[in-house]
Amino acid sequence: MDVTVEDVAACRKKLTITFPRDEIDQKFNERFTELEREALVPGFRPGRAPRRLIEKRFREAVGEEVRAKLVAEGFEKAIEEQNLDVIGEPDVDPDKITLPDEGEMTFSIELEVRPEFNLPDDYSHIPLEGVEQPEVTDASVEAALERLREQHGRMEPAAEDDEARDNDILTCDLSVQAGDVMVVDRTNVRLPVAQIAVEGIRLDNLPELLKGAKVGETLTAKITIGDEADNEDARGKEAELRIKIGAVARVVLPDDAALLEAADYEDMDALKAAMKRQQESEGSIAFRRAQERAIEDWLLEAVPFDLPDALTKRHASRLLSRQLVNLQYRGIPAQEIESRLDEIRGASDDQAARDLKLHFILDAIAQKEKVEATDAEVNARVRFIAAQYRRKEERLREEMTSAGTLESLRSQILEDKVLRMLLDKATDTGDDQPAAEDKPADQPPDESADEPAADEDEPATQTPDESDEEPAADEDEPATQTPDESTDEPPADDDEPATPAPDESDDEPPGDVESR
Repeated sequence: MDVTVEDVAACRKKLTITFPRDEIDQKFNERFTELEREALVPGFRPGRAPRRLIEKRFREAVGEEVRAKLVAEGFEKAIEEQNLDVIGEPDVDPDKITLPDEGEMTFSIELEVRPEFNLPDDYSHIPLEGVEQPEVTDASVEAALERLREQHGRMEPAAEDDEARDNDILTCDLSVQAGDVMVVDRTNVRLPVAQIAVEGIRLDNLPELLKGAKVGETLTAKITIGDEADNEDARGKEAELRIKIGAVARVVLPDDAALLEAADYEDMDALKAAMKRQQESEGSIAFRRAQERAIEDWLLEAVPFDLPDALTKRHASRLLSRQLVNLQYRGIPAQEIESRLDEIRGASDDQAARDLKLHFILDAIAQKEKVEATDAEVNARVRFIAAQYRRKEERLREEMTSAGTLESLRSQILEDKVLRMLLDKATDTGDDQPAAEDKPADQPPDESADEPAADEDEPATQTPDESDEEPAADEDEPATQTPDESTDEPPADDDEPATPAPDESDDEPPGDVESR
């Protein structure tokens, strides 16, 4: 067997495999010899049929067997001989490979291989200049206190002669008409004074239109229906937006006494102290994540290499799918998701390339430093995820095994360990900026813990009493992520829930139209 290797693109090689005729004939001879002993031929006892008759009767079937065996053996031997680290499935159609009656057999296979690069010698001492511990000040505590006050606010009708303003929610009849065609016609729609999309039609100037409006007024504006509109026939057309205001609801903030009662604190000093502790905790997490991000950026700059386009696209597609599922879990309306699809897709493409490059770099460092993710660490992480989502551990493990995500979870743990190792060895962390402590293996990645659970002494962050009147929350990611479905690709970073949302979280989705 002869093998030639050709580079056809980044991380993509073409193998041309040739079998000489003597090897092909040897395969035929071996199979016909077996059939001589076992084939059932009418008129002959087993093992007594003439070889000539065996070859004539089974020539076509044996040819298919020989062809398939040569393709499989040729591929395996070529990979071993050329020492190729293959990722993904080979690009080959076995049915298009033919076995000639005479002469040698030649076929080609294209495949993706792990990128080749050299690790920098100084990766054990990555500089971290410019990464600073977030400062908790009286002003930041006051700002957090006001956010908490807003969260405990309640929606109340505004006076009829009051003008609409920021953060109000308007109940309206809304229509979009393009010529004689009514593209959108809705009644009693709740509109925030914010940019939104209705059935895929972006209303970027809605805040300017609604501010200052009063109950009973009818507002009109000329718009151009974009390419994201659900109604394909209306895309690109000029249309009239008409909004009739039926009611205006406004958040009424609680006074100190009501806020203390809602947050279950005796006095404002105790509440502020708890909020300061929470900010300090969140600041430590943010500081560690900033350090890790600096390490990742340094590695990406120090180890440049190209990725195969197909691999990046596959990973971006998975990333996009999981982001959309996550938004659906959060109750974001379909039209809201649709309006931001291009933005989400673009972010997925960029994140996919970054994820993949970091995966290969961190994996190479893990091999060089002999860092491993143990079964005990994987089991601990599964227990953590199961507890967070109130799932049974064994059931969750079965689901992850079936979905192929358990090994990707191992990969994620491995990358976390490598980052911790690099962070421990990093230089210039600053005299007054202590290095982050090691995190136990049963915890999720730091980037997934943007908001640590408040302890008993910290204020509860609840939604307003009339939360069904409010627009959807912003698109923060959940505290735990799922690894990627493919063991050849790194898990997604900060994008998807590790498991289906717990059964207890069947919250009522927000209203018809929500703010971005």
